[in-house]
Amino acid sequence: MLGGMAYDDNAKKLAVKVIGTVESNLNYGAVNFNDPITVGIAQWYGTRAANVLVRMYNENTSSWYGVEPSIFNQLATIDSNDSFWNSRYLTQAEGNSLVGVMTRNQAIQNAQLIDDMEVYKAVAISYGFNPDTNTGVVIYFFSMHHQSPASALEVVSTLDTECTLEQMHAACLAHPVLVQYGARYQVTYDLIHEADVSGVDPVPPAEPEPVQPNSNARFIRTMGDSLVVHFVDGEDITYYPNGPGYWLSREAKVAPVPPPPVQPEPPSGAWYHPLPGGTITSPYGPRELGGFHWGCDFSTGGGGNVTAVTDLVITVAVDAYEGGNSTAGTYVKGHTTDGAYTFTYAHGVDESLAVAAGTTVPAGTVLFIEGDTGYTFGPHLHFECYEGIQFDPWAPPYGNPIDPLPVLRAHNVGV
Repeated sequence: MLGGMAYDDNAKKLAVKVIGTVESNLNYGAVNFNDPITVGIAQWYGTRAANVLVRMYNENTSSWYGVEPSIFNQLATIDSNDSFWNSRYLTQAEGNSLVGVMTRNQAIQNAQLIDDMEVYKAVAISYGFNPDTNTGVVIYFFSMHHQSPASALEVVSTLDTECTLEQMHAACLAHPVLVQYGARYQVTYDLIHEADVSGVDPVPPAEPEPVQPNSNARFIRTMGDSLVVHFVDGEDITYYPNGPGYWLSREAKVAPVPPPPVQPEPPSGAWYHPLPGGTITSPYGPRELGGFHWGCDFSTGGGGNVTAVTDLVITVAVDAYEGGNSTAGTYVKGHTTDGAYTFTYAHGVDESLAVAAGTTVPAGTVLFIEGDTGYTFGPHLHFECYEGIQFDPWAPPYGNPIDPLPVLRAHNVGV
């Protein structure tokens, strides 16, 4: 059993394993769709989730590809500390698209959880618990604090600072709220008792400055959802909720996180859905009522982001009422960088163009917003595919369009 030993790297590994196991079964790519944005091994929620995701972008930008533009653009433009994130639910497509980023950033998640636990450790020290002489008890406190800070403080306020792990566990199960999660805390107890630290490497080498037992924080008390820290010099600072288990003082200087300027280019060969979240409403080929459909229609019902299916050289980008075609409305045409295919995207919302002719854009770049300009009976994307480079701005059947679905499926796009 982990008992009186230093709060060292092995103790930190165990703490990561305990919280990671009870929160997500050590699943770094875990996403909870039942609550506002909740992600990762520690199931960070709301503003904390947004902060972790932005940290992944800032520290490992090359890992950010395959992310749905809707969530990417909001992470880039809405401050990660904004309360918006505490009520922002992920769609299935958005959550699934974040799994890859999160699994590519396990070390950053470990580092974030260790940073979180430095805060929890400071609270434990303020209550008189010593992480170096009662390590297992303090790690048990971390697990409670991560789930319910107010409940954790109520539990430790009933205990002697030299209590055993068994006494901490019994006090937890006697708490009217935490007893409802008895299975969670049995796992917490068992993992600490076994002291098995496998499965959570690597622990990041960079560590924050530890809070010493002689910290000038005298004691902490709760005031509603807020925490009031009383210092030995008589100063009191109130910390206000900034997401579950996370507080900031009014005076806190929070360094702004610079938004990502553009979505980074994914690895060579990446392909995307032309309208993420859209379904096929009219395939390529003969129509039932006569005529021939020279492309494939996708629709989300309106307002979806139309994206570059792969790296494209844009040759045409025209708004519906500024030189656009009466049939196509707002449309974009571009060919692959190797010249193998040309694609035409039509019927975008007027003045929603996000690219310009003569530029090269990476896969997943938003081209415009799905709309109903041009000759159409409702909002959708009309998507055409040609073999080779085709410069005609809007001239089917000239240039021999082909069915785009086999091309997309050959590149592992789920259509």
